[in-house]
Amino acid sequence: MANRLKFFRVKNAKTQTEAARAAGVTQPTYQRWETGKAPIPESYLKKLAKFFKTTGPELLGRHPPKEAAFYDDEAPLDLQYYGECAVHFVGGGDPLVLSISEAAFQQADSQLGTDKRFMVIKDLGNRTVAIRQNAIAEFYFSSEAYDTYGPDHKSYTLGTLVQMPDTRDWQIVDAIRVEAMGAGANDLLETFSREDVERVAKEIGITEEQLKPLIEPITKESKLVPFSPRTEEILELAARVTIRFSTGKQRDIDYVDCNLFEVIEPLEDTFYDSSSGNSDELHMIELPYEGYHRTVHLNPDALDYISFPTHQIEQDETESYADGLTEPEGEGGKVIKLPKAKKKG
Repeated sequence: MANRLKFFRVKNAKTQTEAARAAGVTQPTYQRWETGKAPIPESYLKKLAKFFKTTGPELLGRHPPKEAAFYDDEAPLDLQYYGECAVHFVGGGDPLVLSISEAAFQQADSQLGTDKRFMVIKDLGNRTVAIRQNAIAEFYFSSEAYDTYGPDHKSYTLGTLVQMPDTRDWQIVDAIRVEAMGAGANDLLETFSREDVERVAKEIGITEEQLKPLIEPITKESKLVPFSPRTEEILELAARVTIRFSTGKQRDIDYVDCNLFEVIEPLEDTFYDSSSGNSDELHMIELPYEGYHRTVHLNPDALDYISFPTHQIEQDETESYADGLTEPEGEGGKVIKLPKAKKKG
């Protein structure tokens, strides 16, 4: 699997020069490690792990996959399975039903009733959803001790297709999706270990026969074996943005050519003015499908919710913050220009 040096460097707000200095190498050498152009020697890996306050396996992306934990109070809160939530909307239509972690439950519960225009919740299956609070008619929580999601629950469709909370696994799903479309050259999956690819493929219902044409060199005999409808739907989740309007209509966009973190961040950062009934200014949401060739602009106040692939938001967040880290200049040291600070509720 591709290393996560950049992820941990940006997480710790460090420049490549600072990371290189901590490892005892030059910046160009460190850059080759971070971009995967050269392997990281074990002795330097230990130094970097200490500098980034993590472990060598974490830096290499080789630690065991993170899985949803059932009835395990010792597991991290973001992995402890809480149960489901069902969001019913003023405009009617089907509710949004998600499987969530204990951490997601606590975050959602704390946001409800605040003056935030949009509350954001992550499910256990790669969906990060921004929900407009004034569009909510009822927000129903149901812990793992129950199997109901509110009135008429037996007719609901669970939006979390597979409980797979590790965003690294969804990078593999995304690579499989691209290869299956014929857009790759059977090399996208080479950045991941064969063991991880086979594990994730099995998790989403891909057989050995279906996987083989995607990971072996392309020949004249190469032939894709169709996936099941469920597998196809999971693959689409790796790239899909879902828009639900207050009219009850829904639109799915299966490819968005933009930084999704910079799309969702403004939604998290706007608040209602409880004294006047007005709200912070929030411009139209721009979602480029393919550069400037196809673009949609959305009115935030016309939405029930909009959901994004969590793994893409995480990757785009790293890129956004990396762009704000500049190398030291003279005596002034580094300059950090991060995305705008979040407002306090």
